[in-house]
Amino acid sequence: MSAPRELVCFGDDWGRHPNSTQHLVQQLLGTFRVIWINSIGWRTPRLNRQDVLRALRKLRTAARGTEAPHPNMVVYTPLVIPWYRSAAVRRLNAHLLQRALRRLVRRHGFSRYSLMTTYPAMVDVFERMTGVRRIYYCVDDYTIFPGLDTDLVRAQEARLLAAVDVVVTTAETLKEAKSAAHAHVVNIPHGVDAEHFAKAADPSTRVPDDLARVARPVIGFFGMLAEWVDIPLIREVALARPGWSIVLIGNATTDLGALHGLPNVHLLGPRPYASLPGYCRGFDVTIIPFVRNDLTMRVNPLKLREYLAAGKPVVSTPLPEVLQFGELVRAADSAADFVREIEHCLVDDPALSARRMSSVRSETWAARAADLAEVL
Repeated sequence: MSAPRELVCFGDDWGRHPNSTQHLVQQLLGTFRVIWINSIGWRTPRLNRQDVLRALRKLRTAARGTEAPHPNMVVYTPLVIPWYRSAAVRRLNAHLLQRALRRLVRRHGFSRYSLMTTYPAMVDVFERMTGVRRIYYCVDDYTIFPGLDTDLVRAQEARLLAAVDVVVTTAETLKEAKSAAHAHVVNIPHGVDAEHFAKAADPSTRVPDDLARVARPVIGFFGMLAEWVDIPLIREVALARPGWSIVLIGNATTDLGALHGLPNVHLLGPRPYASLPGYCRGFDVTIIPFVRNDLTMRVNPLKLREYLAAGKPVVSTPLPEVLQFGELVRAADSAADFVREIEHCLVDDPALSARRMSSVRSETWAARAADLAEVL
């Protein structure tokens, strides 16, 4: 029988930020029909402004029913009880989700669909759905992810690995870790919108005003400013070279207090994905200053290929996925190493810029989606 061209995917909130799953599903929409289930919120919410606002957004979205951002796609926001630590609540949520899912697939004529989750919390649903292909798309080692209940997540992932037909990872080290518990693990590295980020090399691309006002040279970063970003290292680099401007773009989910008051550190906050090539054009050097731990040793940073597609020099913590690019990326273990490697990159070779862009030109999201479609 031919492979099904229908997919039900449990992921982050659609459109919230362009992560790898959303990039892949966008590419699949030409040949697949997709039901996308927005996040159930699998950590206990906190009584802070960010979580309250997100809860209100979810309520408004759920009240609108399903949405159709593409002719081949339906997005559904489930209403669940936000008490993730309770086993009884998780079972009730799974029951409600399974009923909602059955209604959705019946209403939209899905009959031979694959079921994919991007996080272990869906195990209670997956264990009930025995008549469909089940895929775990794993981009991080959630068993050691900050902010989650480690013991609970470890138990849930063990059950999920026993339930699914195939695991898809995005880094070789992550594949090795999950292969110990599953016989069929496929590694599909992240892709990149090479055409989008190549605009950074186009002289007609405009550098946004907030960056154009910053003194050069500009050492740039974009992405989530989370626990895995080495804030003390960034502070040391900024203090060592007060003439450099350190520009950080993205939402902050960790304490940035160590950077406050430094005149050469610019925290611009989140910026739209569409604007990132313009920011890349204004960067002289890009950085991936990650803490080295078990979590980051198993990640494949999306920004790595985006920086390379923009043709920019990259200085990074020596992560396994980064080191695969050899001399196209400068590895640095400490703040002193970062300073030295950034100084080296500030005298850049135009031929290297072209090589960086060429190195990821074929690693498009369309190519990665074709690999995922074959797995499905």
